[in-house]
Amino acid sequence: MRVALINTMDTKGGAARAAYRLHQGLCGIGVDSTYYVRDQTRADPTIRRFVPDPAPAAVQHRASCKTARDAAYDAYATTRSPDIELFSQERVDGNENFFTQMPRGDVINLHWVAGFVDYHTFFTPRISRPVVWTLHDMNPFTGGCHYDQDCGKFKTGCGACPLLGSDDQRDLANRVFAAKADIFAAWPKHMLHIVTPSRWLADEARQSALFGKFESTVIPNSLETTVFKPMDKAEARAKLKLPQDAQIVLFVSNHIRLARKGFRELVHALSLIPDLETLLLVGVGDSHILSAEAPFKIMQIEHVNDDATMAAVYAAADVMAIPSRQDNLPNTILESLSCGTPVVGFSVGGVPDLVREDETGFLAAPGNVPGLSLAFMKAFADRDHLQACGVRGREMVERGYTLQAQADAYAAFYERVSAEAERAAQ
Repeated sequence: MRVALINTMDTKGGAARAAYRLHQGLCGIGVDSTYYVRDQTRADPTIRRFVPDPAPAAVQHRASCKTARDAAYDAYATTRSPDIELFSQERVDGNENFFTQMPRGDVINLHWVAGFVDYHTFFTPRISRPVVWTLHDMNPFTGGCHYDQDCGKFKTGCGACPLLGSDDQRDLANRVFAAKADIFAAWPKHMLHIVTPSRWLADEARQSALFGKFESTVIPNSLETTVFKPMDKAEARAKLKLPQDAQIVLFVSNHIRLARKGFRELVHALSLIPDLETLLLVGVGDSHILSAEAPFKIMQIEHVNDDATMAAVYAAADVMAIPSRQDNLPNTILESLSCGTPVVGFSVGGVPDLVREDETGFLAAPGNVPGLSLAFMKAFADRDHLQACGVRGREMVERGYTLQAQADAYAAFYERVSAEAERAAQ
């Protein structure tokens, strides 16, 4: 079985990290996997980096395409929401080098491909092998946003996009959505299979107007359990120069400013805890966290560049907070549980797939800040129970979220969709 995994970046960002972990797992069980990326930072001979055509005409063509895409989006510069996060269009530049350099495979597995895969040139008869598309957010089935923030228009058709601040039914989101609709309406059902890490995202894909006809399957992400593993809490705190007697809540995000990540709700919830004397919120992410005003201590850990140090950060915390308003299945939850640290957050998206109430963590109803505060108080009320939750979290990860477990599930899935494509072609 030969598999071509395609992602925009090799390991930068959560989606890229998840895709690379799958690639490692597949190689580990003997699958002939090649990881095809636009941006490469890691030295790995199994990664193939796309090289754009250097000819002056090709360079000019790409620049012209980018200018047109930027102009279409920037038309909403004065109206679009600051919470729009990313907005990715279906067009790239149609560079033929993409196809001449793309690795051959019995199955092509797309991952997060915004800015790399041009839908109009990819979903054509030149792709003769079945495509598996692992979704890491909502963008493939929306009119451009990566998280719709409960807009819901992707279920019928985008337009008058609230994130663009538009009241025009034929706006950019509508045009992107319409283009995708034409492409996927013509694409054979047996040639595209959707995979998601969470049950929530699979349900969203099934309800979408674009992907409703395609099969959606849940296969969770994985991680390196030999790296992200429990360690003595006192030792971890000493290594990181964190106070031994603090109640440490960890918050990890590279985009703290985004409202979707829920940092404001987290600070509010922690502020409602009666005894704040020993509470310490530790942030890993951009420095915006240091500007927060709160009745408890906040500190920043910067420049965490290796997994072993990040594992120590997780192990040093009492709980990891995930206060997102909308999310798929963040790698941070899996990493925290693998290090034996329970998770507290809102019951949104894919979070309940891993954070199981009173077993591996504590949850509050979406957006319920007082409820989130109570969840933290419940976590800190019984240290022995909290420690037991951490043990159960680690056991759960070891049972079903290792690189091999994910790779085995994908390999079996690839074999099935490949056989189905063969039968359909006969």
